[in-house]
This record gives sequence, structure tokens and C-alpha cells, in this order.
Amino acid sequence: MKRGAYDKHAAIWNLGGPSRSEEIEFYSILAKKYGNKVLSLMCATGEIASGIAKNGLHVTALDLEPEMITAAKKNNAENANPRFLTGDVTDLNLPEKDYAVAFIGTGDFHHLLSEQEMQKALFCIREHLTDKGCLMLDLIYPGSESWHSPKRRFELANQPETDLKAWKIGETSYNCDTMREHIKQEIFIERHGRVESFIHEFELRLISREALVRMLEKAGFEIATEYGGFDFTLWQPGVDKWIVESVKK
Repeated sequence: MKRGAYDKHAAIWNLGGPSRSEEIEFYSILAKKYGNKVLSLMCATGEIASGIAKNGLHVTALDLEPEMITAAKKNNAENANPRFLTGDVTDLNLPEKDYAVAFIGTGDFHHLLSEQEMQKALFCIREHLTDKGCLMLDLIYPGSESWHSPKRRFELANQPETDLKAWKIGETSYNCDTMREHIKQEIFIERHGRVESFIHEFELRLISREALVRMLEKAGFEIATEYGGFDFTLWQPGVDKWIVESVKK
């Protein structure tokens, strides 16, 4: 299930990005409806997981990339909460099966490139939730038209105190027939005047609402609410941001 070059991103993952405060508050509020034990899946360096933990929830966070988990532990070295583990969401088998909430943020569910992988993940997650436990998925709703965003430069980081700079040049395209989004980026990291670069190329598999409902039902979930943003606005068909709150049956 390895996708792109996320292992090489770990050192700069949290640099130059937008604030995650609204996202953290959203997940914290929803999680507290169900309980205080949270499973953060495909967590990268754990920025959201650590924010939720600071809001009083007990969090276990997993990512497939060991480098991401190493960075997450370093960033949270003084805290026992969250607990960070390396793990595959499609082959999840933790000793604890009493999580009140599990979530996959930032569209990461789309890294699973087949319905079979998605279904395996949903079954695994269900087995780790309490009765009436909640699964939250932050998704991208598939558009009805294909598009292409040409190459452009994105500044990621400029930290004079560490002599670290980072940027990327990337392009993205979407095929409405296959519901696949293709991203190709060249990442540049400058340390002490020396520049290194690597290619980060991957696909996201978007999914229709009908297919998602079918897979959730097969795995033993039913949708409770669909949101169109982290401000708790309700989702409407055609809105790109699509956050699904589902409950274990």
C-alpha cells in the first residue's frame, strides 16, 4: 500500500502548511459525542492527533510510513498521549478493540486504490470500535468533469534559524471517467546551501456516494451525518469537501 515518497517528506511535513486548528476542533467536538478513546489512522506526523490529545482525548495514531511515525514521536517527545504506532489500515489488528472513534483525515482514504482495499480497511476499523462507535472520513467528492492544473511552485518552508528551505513544483489532473486524481511533484529541500530533490508521484481514487454507502453498509456502518466543511455545514451534492460521520451498527 506504499504511495509516493511520503517517507522522504517526514522531515518537512508540517512546514509551510495551513493551520489545522479548525480541523482539530471539528474532530474533537465530534469525538466527544461518542467517548474519549480515539484512533487516528494514516496520521502522517500526527499534527491532528496531537491537537485532539491536547483537547482531552486519549489518542492512538498510526501511519504506514515508519519515517512519519519517527517524526511524530520526535515532535511529541514529552507527551505519552498520543501513542504513535506504525501500522497498515488494511491489515489492522491492535490488542485494544474498544475505541469510541476512528478517523481518517485529509482525504487519505483515497490512497486506497481499489474497492477491495477500501473494504478491507473498513472491516478492520469496525473490529476496533465499541458498539455504536463512530468512523469519520474526510473525503473528496468526485467531480463530473475532468481537469488539469499545470505546474506551479509552492513554498513549503523557510526557517532561517535552521537554515532550512523547502518548496515543490507540482501538477495535478483529474479524470472524471475513472475518478482518479493524479499528482506529480518534485520536492526541493535546501539545508546549509545544499539543495536535494525527489519525485513524489501518486494517485488518489475518488469514490461515488453510492459506492461509499454500499461499502459502509457491507462493513457494518450507517451514515449519521455528512458535512461540507469543518464549520459543521451540511454537505450538499457537488460540494468538493465531503466529511462522513458513520456509526457502527
